[in-house]
Amino acid sequence: MILVGVDAGGTSTISIAYTCEGKFIGIGESGPGNFHNVGLENAVNNIRDAIYKSTKGLKPDVACIGLAGLDSKYDYEVLSSALKDLAKDTIIEHDSFISLYAETRGKPGIIIISGTGSVVMGYDGKRKLRVGGAGWLLSDEGSAYWIGRKALRLLVKMLDGREEKTLLADLILRKLSASGLDDLIKWAYHEGHKIEEIASLAHVVDIAANKGDKKAQELFYLAAKEISNNAIYISKKLGIKTAYMSGGMFSSKLFKSYVVDLLKKEGIIALDKKKSPEFGALLIAFDKAGCINEPEEPHLHS
Repeated sequence: MILVGVDAGGTSTISIAYTCEGKFIGIGESGPGNFHNVGLENAVNNIRDAIYKSTKGLKPDVACIGLAGLDSKYDYEVLSSALKDLAKDTIIEHDSFISLYAETRGKPGIIIISGTGSVVMGYDGKRKLRVGGAGWLLSDEGSAYWIGRKALRLLVKMLDGREEKTLLADLILRKLSASGLDDLIKWAYHEGHKIEEIASLAHVVDIAANKGDKKAQELFYLAAKEISNNAIYISKKLGIKTAYMSGGMFSSKLFKSYVVDLLKKEGIIALDKKKSPEFGALLIAFDKAGCINEPEEPHLHS
C-alpha cells in the first residue's frame, strides 16, 4: 500500500510517499498548487507531477492533499472533482489544517500562518475553526501584504504632509525606485496589481522598525494585534491554549515578539512550527488507511 502526503502551496507543491509499514518511498516537487493563482489545469498538473515523482510513477492507495486556495465551498467542490482520480482514495484539506496536524498529530491546537497572506486555524479534536484566509482583498489580517498596503497608505500621508516623514518613507521609495508621489502612483496603478511586491514591503518596514522608526514599529504592532486577535477568538471558542507560528512574517524578531506577548496576556503559549505541512497530510493518510506504523519525517528539506 502506498500513502502520500501533499502540500500544494502558492509557490510550490511537495509530495512525500511511504508504505503502510512506514517505509519512505520518495519525495516529489513541482510548481504552484493554488488554482486561484495558476488556474485549475496547471494546479492539478503540478500536484499530479509531484505525487507521481514521489511514488516513482505508481498510483497511490491513499493521498491526502493540503491545498492553498481551498477557501470556500465552491473551491472544495471544484478541487474534489478535479483531484479525485490522483489516488484510489483522495482526501483534500485546507493547507493550514495539515500544517497544524503535523505538529499536534490530531490533538487540540491552533496554527497562526502569516506570510504573503494569513490564516488562523484551530482544531479541538472534533471541530475545525478557521478565521481569515479569504485573500488579500477580503482579509489576510496581519500578513506581509496587509503590512505592505498599510505602509503604502502611510507613505502617501507622509508625502503630502499629513504625517511626519520618517526613515520608512525613504526606504520604501528606494525599494520602489520612486522619487515621489507621481512615481508611486505610476507604480501602483499603471503597472498592474503586484501582490508579492506589496508583501515584500513588510521586510522594509522590519528594517525601519529595527532602526528605531516608531511608525514602522507601530505598523508591526497593529499587524501582530490583528492576527493575535484572530487566534484569541479561536482560543476562546474552542478552549485551546497552545498555538504554533508559521510563515515568513515570523522571521521578524519584532513581529514575533509582539505576537508572543499579546497571546501570553491571554494565557496562550506560542510555539514555533517545526514539522513540514506535507508530513501532516501524510499522517492524515495513515489514519485514513488504518496504518499503525508511524512514519518518520524525512529530513530532505527545511
